[in-house]
Parts: sequence; structure tokens; C-alpha cells
Amino acid sequence: MKFLLPKEPAFGENFKEMSVCLSEITDLFKEFVVDFKDFEDYWHKAKDIEHRADAITHRVVNLLNQSFITPFDREDIYQLISDFDDIIDLIENTFHNIYLYEVPDKKPFIDEFAVLVDKATRALGALIGETFKHQKYTDSIWRLICEIHDLEDEGDVVYHRELRRLFKEEKDPIAVIKWKDILGTLERIMDVCQKTSNTIEAIVVKGG
Repeated sequence: MKFLLPKEPAFGENFKEMSVCLSEITDLFKEFVVDFKDFEDYWHKAKDIEHRADAITHRVVNLLNQSFITPFDREDIYQLISDFDDIIDLIENTFHNIYLYEVPDKKPFIDEFAVLVDKATRALGALIGETFKHQKYTDSIWRLICEIHDLEDEGDVVYHRELRRLFKEEKDPIAVIKWKDILGTLERIMDVCQKTSNTIEAIVVKGG
């Protein structure tokens, strides 16, 4: 991958800012899961971070439109910034849905996914940093990609186990609908983390 960061530093800076947003909203989610109250306040804080991520995405798209030379394929840059934005959107959606549904009690899978999301997003932040630093496929990049894939597999296990438990144990059909939506969004976060790592892997493979 022939990154031209000295000529186009703005791309690298914007991805760095996006990684900060991802870290902030993940930290906020961890805090929220522990407190599990003041749903509206937490959602507004998450929404502020999501707005910042949207602004970064728009800046990157504008850079793509304005730049004659880009660090790597335009389609790859667009896909990568979109993937990061999607993860942040999904985490914000989790805050919003818990607030919207006014769920009375926290189910244990919320804590399990909070741990998985934290590990996966931290690995993604490290992965994007390593990718821009080394500009080629390295052992550290490979290990981070494998870690994210393993975490996504763990998320699948939790999702299917808890979905089965939900239909088996929850007697209120409205509660089933609410929790199924929340559970599905959490599982989708892990899916998109893996998708993002796949996007990065494709980029570094192209670059050699």
C-alpha cells in the first residue's frame, strides 16, 4: 500500500480523529452500561459524538472530491471512513433504543457486549494506526485482524444464546421486540467491526 501521507496528511489526520470519536463513544458506552440510568443524558452525549463523526466523514468525502492524488484507491477510502461511521452510528443507536424503549432492567448480555465492543474498537483503533504507520501487511496488522474476527465470533455466540433465551424465557411479547432489537444492534456492531477490518486487510493486501 503506497500511502502518500507526506503529500496528503489530511486523510491520515481525519482517520485519526475518527478513531478518537470511536474510542470516546465506546468509553461512554462502558460508563453507561455500569450506571444504566439517565438514559436520555447518555444518549445526547452519544449523539454529540456521532455528529462529530458525521462531520469527519463529510470532510473526507470532500477531500476525495478535491484531491487529484489520494493515499489509496478512492473507493477504499470512502468504504473505510463509511465503515467507521457505521460503527459509531450503531453504538449511538444502542443508546437511543435503550432510552426510547425505557427498558426497566439491564440484561446480562449488555455487559457482555460492552466488553466485546470495547475490545473490538480498541483493536480497530490500533489497526488503523498500524496500517498508516507501516503502509504494508505486517504481523501486527495480521494479529489485530485475527483478534477482531475472534471477537466477532464471540459476539455471534452471545447473540444466538441470548436470542434463544429471550424467546424461551421472556413472556411479554413487547419486551421480546424491544430486547431483540437491542440485541440485534449490538451483534451488528461486532459484524461491522469485522467488516472494517476486512476493508483494511484488502487495502494492505493491494499495497503489498
